[in-house]
Amino acid sequence: MPVHMPSFILDGTTYDYDRGEPGEIGTAKSWEYSKYPKIMATLTLAGGGTLDVHAQAQRWTHTHVLASWEDDDRRPHWAWLPADHVRRVTDSEWDIREFHRCPENLRSVRWADRLPGFLPA
Repeated sequence: MPVHMPSFILDGTTYDYDRGEPGEIGTAKSWEYSKYPKIMATLTLAGGGTLDVHAQAQRWTHTHVLASWEDDDRRPHWAWLPADHVRRVTDSEWDIREFHRCPENLRSVRWADRLPGFLPA
């Protein structure tokens, strides 16, 4: 029986990905709710290759991180990734990502005259 790989659509392209295994799940720890670190996660794709997605780290073990991200329709997805497939991003990097995901007609509401990535002090 074939194994079904989860998929998501990002920037109009469909990707099948490997959800990964957490390793020692009993040792998993969690960040405080709503204070998840912002990360760049490198996903392993089903057909080979990788894809970087902006995500949040929700849990971790000594070797893996549970990354969560949203697709084009804002549906959530998760994958356990080796710790070396994850890096923290700055608030400025995250702001730029949010700017590009926001519909153009709504950008002036959130960013007004501010350039994305240039956060107020």
